[in-house]
Order: sequence, then C-alpha cells, then structure tokens
Amino acid sequence: MKLTVIIPTYNRSVLIGHALRKLLHEQTAPAEDYEIVVADDGSTDETPQVVAGVGASDSRLRYYRQANKGPAAARNLGVSEARGRIVLFTGDDCIPDRRFVAEHLRAHERSGDIGVVGHVAWHPDLEMTPLMLFLEQGTQFGFSYIKDPEDVTFWSFYTANCSVPRHWIEEAGGFDEDFRHAAYEDIELAYRMCQRGLRIVYRRDALTYHHHAPTLEGHLARTRLCGQASVLFWRKHPELRERLGITEAARASTVITFFEGITRYAHALGVRDALKDEQAAHDGELEGLWRDVKQAEAGRAWIREAFGSPDPEKGDLIRMRREMHLMKRNWEAVTSRRFYRWSEWLAKTGWRILHGLGIGRRSEPF
Repeated sequence: MKLTVIIPTYNRSVLIGHALRKLLHEQTAPAEDYEIVVADDGSTDETPQVVAGVGASDSRLRYYRQANKGPAAARNLGVSEARGRIVLFTGDDCIPDRRFVAEHLRAHERSGDIGVVGHVAWHPDLEMTPLMLFLEQGTQFGFSYIKDPEDVTFWSFYTANCSVPRHWIEEAGGFDEDFRHAAYEDIELAYRMCQRGLRIVYRRDALTYHHHAPTLEGHLARTRLCGQASVLFWRKHPELRERLGITEAARASTVITFFEGITRYAHALGVRDALKDEQAAHDGELEGLWRDVKQAEAGRAWIREAFGSPDPEKGDLIRMRREMHLMKRNWEAVTSRRFYRWSEWLAKTGWRILHGLGIGRRSEPF
C-alpha cells in the first residue's frame, strides 16, 4: 500500500459522506495504491452510519472511533492504523479534486523523502464573502506567502491538505495531544519534523476544496482558540515567542488597531448606505469599484455577513452600538487605571529625584 488518506472527523456526517465518495469513486490514482482511514473523534450524529454506507462494498475504507479527545489525538489514531508508507491528511469538510491522491503520490515519487503541502481553495458552490477573501490572503491559508515551492516553511503544513512519509511522524513522536482543538497542532508537529531535517514542498495541483463557509462569529471563536494554542506552542518552544505573536498580543497598540478597524468599518457602512438609495443602479456602481470580479462578488455580501441580512435592521444596529459602547467602556476603564498608576509612579519618582538634587526645597529663613 503506497498511501493512506487520514480524515479525522467530528459531527459532520453530511460533509464527510461527500468527501468519501469523491475519494473512493472519482480519483485518477489507481485504486490499489491508496486506502482511507476515518478517525471519528466521538461523533454523536450519523457519522458511523454514513461511513458504513459509503464504504459498504469497498475494503479500502476503514473506520475507527475514539472518545472525544481532539483532532490531534484522532490523527494519531489514524496514523497508528495506517498501512501506507505515506500518510495524506485532509479534513472532513474538504472535497478533493479528482487528481488529489495522484498528485501527492507523484510529488513523493519525484522528490523522495519529503513533506508535501497541497492547495486548498474555497469550494465553487460557496458564495464568496469578504471574510473568505480575507482568510485566503494568509489568515487561514497562507499560500500567497510561499516564495519557493521547493522549500516551504513549517508554518504552511496545513492538515487540510498535506502528506508525509509515515516514519517522519512516528520518529517525531506524533501529534501533541495537549492541543485539544484544531489550532497549531499540525504546525507544531511540522516544526518538530523540520528540526529533524524534513524538507517540505508545495504542489498547487494537489488540490482540495474547503466546503465550509466561515461566519464572523465562528472565525472569531476559532481565532481565540488559536490565541490560547499559541501560548501552549510558545511554552513548548520558547524560541518561537515573537513569531507566535505572544509579545505583540500584550501591547496596547493591538487593541488600538481594533478600534481603528471598526472606525473604518463604520465609515464604510455609511458609504454603502449612500450607494444603496437606488438599488438597481448602484449595484453596478458598487461592482465598478473593483476590477477583480471575485472582490466584486464579495462586496455584495459584506453587509449580510456582518448583520445576518442584506439590510441591517434597526435592532441589529442598536445591538452593535451597545456592544461597541461596552467594549469602549471596558477599554477606557482598564487604560485609565493603568494610566493613573503609571502617572502617579512617574510623579513620585520625579519628585524623589528632584529632592535628591536639592531642587524644590523651601529655603530656610534668615
């Protein structure tokens, strides 16, 4: 067996069924060259039944289940059951291109004992949104930052689409199961493998499609988990503190950047409101603001993304304003206390220095 596709999953029965059918029935790679291992991380939906139904007549698909421990533990389960020399990781919300497996195999056959990162694109069935444009510029998948496809940094080792000879994972000790969420557990393993000498390459033709439209709330929640995971990553590898953004997160300028962002956003809302007076005419006017067709499509969706509907209701605006006031009040409370304490310390220190120099004392009477 040349390759094992490993898919960790949790409560995504519909999506994983679609992905498995693409892997079993529509790949150009010879069927005898690969198998599929599903590592179920304690799903409570119809995942077992869906997997059994899709793979009922195909011995290449094997299903294993564990108590909920997180994706790192699920991938370790998959690796332990893999028969292939190469393991190829993908997600339960990723729909593979028909050449997906073949391109990974070709990369390993041509380049030897390496890691391979494939490309992840948004599924064409999804409506492009501004958030999706933002994420594909590097926040979620940083393919645009890859300068040399023959020498890719460990930061790009995304388990939505990557493969590596199984011995590298085993020699590095597997995924660190202290990472309980889908945040940095793949990058951290890649860092350890690269320290042992692994070279990673990027192959754009090894393509899969992310079939999971992100929401603003979901993105912020996931990003917060990433922040927590970055501290765990830093404690395990202190030399990466700056690259993980630990120091930057502690600076007040980070919060100031947030306020600058929402100020620009409020201005953009006003521009959008003014351009919407005559909907039919101004839709074309809005599209004309972008030369990029993809950005034009995303521009039509941005108000719905922020407010949940094409036209924000008054109640939504009131709620947003209330939340902004609360954040502003909390920020001012924190910063004012800090500023007061800092000012008080500075004044006392200054007076002590001046008194030590004999400045500021009253003259003795004659």
